[in-house]
Amino acid sequence: MYRPTLRQLEFAVSLARHCHFGRAAEAVHVSQPGLSSQIKELEERLGVVLFERDRRKVRLTAAGEEVVKRAQDLLLQVDELSLAASLYARRVQGRVRLVAIPTMGPYLLPALTRAMTEKWPFVNLVLHEEQTSVLLEDIRQGNMDLGLIALPFETGDLHVEQIGEEPFLLATSEGHRLSGSSPVPVSVLENAPLLLLEEGHCLRDHALAACQGLGGLARREIHTASLSTLAQMVASGAGVTLLPASAVHVEARPGSGLLTRPLEPSSIGRSVALVWRRSDPRHEHFLALAEDLGHRDLVAKAGERVGVGHAQPVNDK
Repeated sequence: MYRPTLRQLEFAVSLARHCHFGRAAEAVHVSQPGLSSQIKELEERLGVVLFERDRRKVRLTAAGEEVVKRAQDLLLQVDELSLAASLYARRVQGRVRLVAIPTMGPYLLPALTRAMTEKWPFVNLVLHEEQTSVLLEDIRQGNMDLGLIALPFETGDLHVEQIGEEPFLLATSEGHRLSGSSPVPVSVLENAPLLLLEEGHCLRDHALAACQGLGGLARREIHTASLSTLAQMVASGAGVTLLPASAVHVEARPGSGLLTRPLEPSSIGRSVALVWRRSDPRHEHFLALAEDLGHRDLVAKAGERVGVGHAQPVNDK
């Protein structure tokens, strides 16, 4: 029985991911002819065609889908075997790939990565941003190690540790009829032009959940993945939005044209959580990290990054 090498399996997974021989070869640091010949040998030895090739694209065959899926599982187990061995040194070291959702990355990652490097000085952090569904799948497949997400969200078989609560604030332009400093009931959003991110962002879903039960919600959708773009649209007077507290010191800083005020009830918001594979050999270390972060206020840390404290209230209009 022919046993593929781990390198051949890595080549097959890379080609399935990139659907292009050149990009796949570059990703695994090998020449394109070298990757092509190894894929050909793998197919010949297994007796099946794994990839359908034409001049424009490379596609997986049905047999290829099965082989690549199993190859991903095997490579993940090999990576975890190596990690398990390294942890006999009683410290986390090597590479940790941290991925955050875009509506948290710019605001919470600086404080989070600072805490991680203090705790794990021998770790090489690699940072990414992805929407929640892609983020979770990347962790399941072993492409990422640790995720920063917002709850509620269905996470399936992954381990989840909540590390904090983040309230939403009402964001308006200067001079808007809803601008002010005192807490305002969420019911003021009824018939207000509420700006939302495009579908696929959990912040959109959480904002809609906060407004559940309101009779007339005049929502306006902005087809952008950027919370900064959404904030600028609000500052221009295009509508209002719900802004996570960690984003206030960046998006509603003095001179931005954006004002914020607290919402009632104060529980309107989202939970901040870390997520990872239960089988990861660093499970206990990730648990300790989550517990440590639970004692810290990540929202306050995000504010410290730009040299300010909590948002200053503005006068009621």
